[in-house]
Amino acid sequence: MIRLRVDDESLNAVRLTFSPLWETIGSLGILARYRGEAPSPYTGWVRGVRAGMPRELTAGLVDALRDTASPLFPPGFVPVPDPARNTFAAELEHVRRTHADAPGTARLTGLLEEYWDWAVAPYWTAIRSSLEEEILFRGRTLAVAGAEAMLGELGGRVLWERPRLTAPYHRDLDLTVTRSRLLLVPTVFAGGLRLFMAEPATVAMSYQARATGHFHVLTARAPDREAEDRLALLLGKGRAQVVRTLESPKTTTAVAATLGLAKSTVSQHLTVLTDAGLVWRQRLGGRVFYRLDDGGLALLRQLGL
Repeated sequence: MIRLRVDDESLNAVRLTFSPLWETIGSLGILARYRGEAPSPYTGWVRGVRAGMPRELTAGLVDALRDTASPLFPPGFVPVPDPARNTFAAELEHVRRTHADAPGTARLTGLLEEYWDWAVAPYWTAIRSSLEEEILFRGRTLAVAGAEAMLGELGGRVLWERPRLTAPYHRDLDLTVTRSRLLLVPTVFAGGLRLFMAEPATVAMSYQARATGHFHVLTARAPDREAEDRLALLLGKGRAQVVRTLESPKTTTAVAATLGLAKSTVSQHLTVLTDAGLVWRQRLGGRVFYRLDDGGLALLRQLGL
């Protein structure tokens, strides 16, 4: 159980943000926790992800997470979320940079990147939408009624009784939060494991997003792996991902946020796809939008996407 004694200054510094990396680790917790059929609302997602998942991901991440004698993530490996790093690529690059000299960093981040592409990225648009809705909902309460009212409504066995915030956890933690920022991180996959990180000026804890998050994961269309693979063979994995997001017009920033890729990477892919006649480009005011051209739509139809 986590028991946080929160002083008034920290209570006034409560903030919310989402983290693609924390969401990814939470989803691993679901796969590790349920060896067989997973309960609702994760049943369909687990079936889709497990079907054909590369063995190295199962062994290197899911099985490794179950091994409590040798923690998968070294102390300090998973960073406190930062709204300035709100894509998976940016978060993973931060981990690589800050742990460059630690043994095993390259292998672990490589596995996480492959797992993200396989298990989370195909659903990320729906997941991100639910998390943004959650933050907007909680943010209204925070702005209108204050932090105590918002904390009191989190649910999921997270309890607020001034001055103490308690939540289920795999071990006992008793901390006093003094003159720090309390960062709450909603995740769709909090049913797998709860993440908790403490730094000198920030304490961060994940919690289960409301039922809307469950709904989006349940109704998100599972990827057609065979067709997706054919598209990737033709265009490359990164460009294939970009093509799949452009059924409606999007800016480079929006595509990058949807896929969890760096803007520079997305920009390069869009340039190639535009030159190939698969994507059209249009400037509206100060922003440039991209959408599939007739050639891109015909390609998707040919592949059954």
